Amino acid sequence: MSDSLVSTDRRSFLRAAAAGAATLAVPDLLRADPRTPRRQARPASPVRVRGQVRGDGRGLGRVAVTDGVTVVDTGADGSFELLSAADREFVAVSLPSGYRIPQSPTGTARLYRPMSVDNAGEMIAQFDLEPTHASDEDHALFLLADIQVQDMDEVGWFHEQTVPDVRALAASMGVAEVFGLSCGDIMYDDLDLYPEYERGVQQTGIPFFQVLGNHDMDYGFRGDHASHLTFSRHFGPRYYSFNRGQVHYVVLDDVFWHGVG
Repeated sequence: MSDSLVSTDRRSFLRAAAAGAATLAVPDLLRADPRTPRRQARPASPVRVRGQVRGDGRGLGRVAVTDGVTVVDTGADGSFELLSAADREFVAVSLPSGYRIPQSPTGTARLYRPMSVDNAGEMIAQFDLEPTHASDEDHALFLLADIQVQDMDEVGWFHEQTVPDVRALAASMGVAEVFGLSCGDIMYDDLDLYPEYERGVQQTGIPFFQVLGNHDMDYGFRGDHASHLTFSRHFGPRYYSFNRGQVHYVVLDDVFWHGVG
């Protein structure tokens, strides 16, 4: 056998071996034959969610409510009924224009209720909204990209530099509505620092929305299904929307964790 033929066969073998190793490293779902139906997980127990969206004590009609999969509009009296499932995490309202952004004690936006099912397989969810009493047509959005603190030194910079700057600029804007949005990579992998971010948000004096970034995920899980748990424990749903004036804002989770070994 010639040297050139041996060399060619060796290269072919190495390419095939590398491809095989790469395939083994890919999760089953990604390397499965797309023509072969995959086994479906057992459906979660159904949950009937009923409730009302109210503004200034009165029912608000045509407000969207969702469990992250199904969306319904409230009736004229603000009432809604949503057929959901026990594996959904939250029920959330798409905040209409003209109403203040509800906040958690730390200042982060709270448009949601955690899924809580009673013995009858039902949940009651009520959302009480407060009118702004001023138009939010003219509003300002502070977009914080990649805060990405990874240790207490960088947390200090966030508190000593970023937070005062945001607070001062927000006070000088001269508009009725000012809010913030941290658009991913709030942390740099150390999710134990989330409370420090929340403390900073509280000090800015304006409500903040959050978006999940790839450095905001739990990496200890095999797959994407639980990679958001710490983020959601602090900030709620990864998919939601809200309105300010004539603008409809939509927040999405566009990162996928393939999982560990």
